Amino acid sequence: MTTPNRKSAITPALVAAIRERYQLDWHGIHGVSHWARVRVNGLRLAGRTGADSGVVELFAFLHDCCWLDDGYDRGHGWRAARFATSLLGTHIFLPDRQFDLLLQACGGHTGGDGHPSVTVQTCWDADRLDLGRVGIVPDPLRLYTDAARERRMIEWAYRRSLGNCSRTGAGSRSLTGLTQSAMQP
Repeated sequence: MTTPNRKSAITPALVAAIRERYQLDWHGIHGVSHWARVRVNGLRLAGRTGADSGVVELFAFLHDCCWLDDGYDRGHGWRAARFATSLLGTHIFLPDRQFDLLLQACGGHTGGDGHPSVTVQTCWDADRLDLGRVGIVPDPLRLYTDAARERRMIEWAYRRSLGNCSRTGAGSRSLTGLTQSAMQP
């Protein structure tokens, strides 16, 4: 659950540990600016979905931290889950139930076909809402929560995600690809 005025799960020590592990361009398409946008997306969604905001924050900074290259890397999410396990008790402090959700969210975020937990769904939606950074408008049919599927949410997140497009060449697509029939009001 989201709690007002709670302390962030993202600490300078955690970021330093992630940076030490991260092998790609820190400011690239899978790097820190993406994670920061996923965090904001996730916290905004969590306020509406009731997702665990601590899990959402940690997911944002861990889910893509184990890419080996910026091409195709199907195993990066499960490597991130294993990395998170190595940080438990030193940089990550979650009860077992929430930590299990974090592992599932990280591990399944690339090919997940759905999950019963609204926290995991919120994590995955937060990430997918940042696809504009690679020139893709998020498809509401590939989002899990009602909050993420709202046209206003997709438009807001898409506009934010375009901030990294100068590095990737993305951003030429507009929101015209979003049809009214596919969007919730």
